Amino acid sequence: MKRVLLACCLCGLVAQQAGAQVYTGLSAEGSIVLSSHEDDTANTLLIEAEKIAPVALTRMPAEPTFLAKVPPGFLPFIEEASATYQVPSALIHAVILVESNYNPRAYSPKGAQGLMQLMPATAKRFGNTNSWDPRQNILTGSKYLRWLLDYFGQDLELTLAAYNAGEGAVMQAGRKIPRFSETEKYVPKVLSIYNKAKRLT
Repeated sequence: MKRVLLACCLCGLVAQQAGAQVYTGLSAEGSIVLSSHEDDTANTLLIEAEKIAPVALTRMPAEPTFLAKVPPGFLPFIEEASATYQVPSALIHAVILVESNYNPRAYSPKGAQGLMQLMPATAKRFGNTNSWDPRQNILTGSKYLRWLLDYFGQDLELTLAAYNAGEGAVMQAGRKIPRFSETEKYVPKVLSIYNKAKRLT
């Protein structure tokens, strides 16, 4: 009787700690056998494990895509410019975000205009007749980016430096990023946004 009582106590302890079913039986020598799984010796279910409801996995909200931050009216123009001039749409997005934060009426103290902050001379050089028109602005800015990429051998850092400071300044610096505080901050900022946009677009 004591052996049975001891066995039951052990069974309760095992089941409580492990949360598993306990099977019992007698060995060939007549000893009580306890097991967490059924076999030829322990084939009588002594304690049934408590059924635990499956834990519902909490879905983390998806990170909003980069495109969700873009005024939808500009998306067709950006895609058109990307396809026309073979400039990654993520790069166009990054430049616009840094240049104007998607404000088509942005105007800088130096006279840069619109979404991609085109200087009047640059706009005229690349065939723009109205920098305040979002489509024209995006197409012209992207065309300029394409030209810069080709001019600087697809070097993205020099392309962005030239977009900010002018290709002449980059050439005068020995085909390096000019030592202008604004340009030195501008290039990594655009690159950071561009790399993020590539993952989310």
